[in-house]
Amino acid sequence: MTLRVSTASLTLEVDEETGAIATLHNRPAGLDLITRRRREPPFRLGLAGHEVVTTVLACRAVLHDGRISIEWDTDRAVTLVADIAAGRDDIRIHVSATNSGGATIDRIEYPILDGVGRLAGPGHDTLIHPHATGMLFHDPLDLIEPDPDNRRRLASSPYPEGFAGSTMQFMAYAARRRGGFYLATEDPATNLKWFNVFASGDGLALSIVHKVGLPTASASFSPDYPVVLAALAGGSWTDAADRYRTWVLDQPFGAAAPRASWLRRAVGISTFGINARHDRSAWLDEIHRIAGTPVFHVLGPNWARTGQDYQSHLPKGRGDWFPASFNDANLATIRRNGDRWAPFEFDLLCGHDPARPEPVLESRIVHDPDDVTPTDAGLLGFPLMCAGTDYWHDFHAERDARLIADHDPDALYYDISVSNLLMECLAANHRHLPGAGANIIESFRRMYRDTATATAAAKGAEVPSGTEVMTEVFRAQFDYYQARAEAGPYAPFEAAPFRDWVLAGRAEKIPLFTYVFGSRSPVRMDGWSKLSAGTGDLFYWTAATVLLNGGLFELNYEFSPLEDLSGRSDEAAEHYYPFAERHDPIDPAKASFVRTVARTRIGPANRFLADGEMLPAPPIDAPPITLDWRAWNMSMKDVHYDTHGEMTVPSALATAWQVDGRTAWLVANIAPSRQTIRVDGRAVDIGGRDIVLIEG
Repeated sequence: MTLRVSTASLTLEVDEETGAIATLHNRPAGLDLITRRRREPPFRLGLAGHEVVTTVLACRAVLHDGRISIEWDTDRAVTLVADIAAGRDDIRIHVSATNSGGATIDRIEYPILDGVGRLAGPGHDTLIHPHATGMLFHDPLDLIEPDPDNRRRLASSPYPEGFAGSTMQFMAYAARRRGGFYLATEDPATNLKWFNVFASGDGLALSIVHKVGLPTASASFSPDYPVVLAALAGGSWTDAADRYRTWVLDQPFGAAAPRASWLRRAVGISTFGINARHDRSAWLDEIHRIAGTPVFHVLGPNWARTGQDYQSHLPKGRGDWFPASFNDANLATIRRNGDRWAPFEFDLLCGHDPARPEPVLESRIVHDPDDVTPTDAGLLGFPLMCAGTDYWHDFHAERDARLIADHDPDALYYDISVSNLLMECLAANHRHLPGAGANIIESFRRMYRDTATATAAAKGAEVPSGTEVMTEVFRAQFDYYQARAEAGPYAPFEAAPFRDWVLAGRAEKIPLFTYVFGSRSPVRMDGWSKLSAGTGDLFYWTAATVLLNGGLFELNYEFSPLEDLSGRSDEAAEHYYPFAERHDPIDPAKASFVRTVARTRIGPANRFLADGEMLPAPPIDAPPITLDWRAWNMSMKDVHYDTHGEMTVPSALATAWQVDGRTAWLVANIAPSRQTIRVDGRAVDIGGRDIVLIEG
């Protein structure tokens, strides 16, 4: 027997015997999400010590007043309760755990939507997930295999986490042009949770894990937000994004925030990682000449008094940062050219010198290794500092205010920062309570607010700040962020788990975050590109993708040298990463396209990209093109170092934008020759490797 609740578009049925969700039916589309009954209990209860409870002594499921109530008695004196109710256009689920014994509840995994099968069949089904600010997986049933080590980062995907987890509170499973299913939480407090997708039998499972903020013996747990299930009408990723946007933009953490005007309107491209300590002024001059517009430079980390590099050489305590050592010729060149710059800081990393009386060790973040390891075990090796300590909170503000006072940068940049982390700190001696989620998040927000106040006082004006990767939780704290996922195979890091799928056309990066937040989003720096011919012609696809998705195209020099210039080479011995010697000249064709990108960014497309909202992209009819690539800008220990190949992509790309009631298409031809393509049925003649704005 089953119990049923329905809306006009969605029907959910619960197995009366087990309490499992047995049916989820999109009525207008005629689609069923679940094709097989779950044999295991439909929840996982996690206790302290990572004990998992799944033994059910009794299950009671009843339908009353149009809602289903389910109770499961477990063998640990904890009763789980699920309340499933139909709303106007969605189904809302609340889950709680009543603790009548001495156990310490740590988390609840519920719902587990098991037995997910095909919707419209091969070539039509997609999974939309907020990893790396948006990924689209084609035919996920054929992609996702058992992954006990979480190599693909989907089986354990914590929120909020921008490097290896979920950047927003929703995911979806859809059939193109048919419809689909939306799964989200509506949690204004942005508590720690997981949005997981994993192989289960011959199908998939989608689940949400709810984490207790402050685990306490004998305490019950009742997350104060609903899980939301909804039917999607069109089956596009933008349909899921539209559904989420209607909720999130009305939340306090989704509100509009002041933004630096020059960063959105007055720089055409960016660079990242050019040597801060040694003279690279000739390259800064040349990149400015190539762009033909102002350029934003995030200089490398080696400016600290005692140095700072990518080999675990970090400042130890307050005395190691200053006086800073920025090369005067570099800064003078940037100023003369009307460019902008920011110093790179390892935001939360601090070495420890036992001979100094500073409380560095006492101020470190304390993560639970069992929480961190499945997603990003490397975090456990970083000396991460906690914002919820007086020592690091105060020094963070003092350090950055001094940077502004001494060197007058235009902005600040924080690497290995708050969006890289699991929002958890178990230290008992910090200003926050030991636990996870909202109170840890607020500790970091407070630190960034107070730092912004201190830097504004030092400069006499607001100082924009940026960070590595992004989540919705810290969107308002930053004006820009560095990402790599739109660089395809060129970049390591957040999209690396899906690199082979992207190359094969089985997954793609989508601008989900930009689409949801639009002009409320920080500026995305992406591209991870080089100017040498040796990187191959996929460069053009990368540069066009970043621009058309509203981003600031980035040339990156972190793990490899600048191109040779007038017989001069970038010296590895002076760099903060010991890269392999290379002598690549600047490719004039790539330089020309960079100028096109930069001038488009601050030219006619600027009002749409800086202030507009992204619309669903128009359908485009353009022949495919196969482009070569070679990637070496990464650690020489990376398995993808100096790999090469080909990737087939559309020869033309298009996105759509709207601002002040006006709409426009931004169209790029990445083929070397002129061609006539069709955009939403309209013929568009466009030159080789050119970008045009077409206003509606």
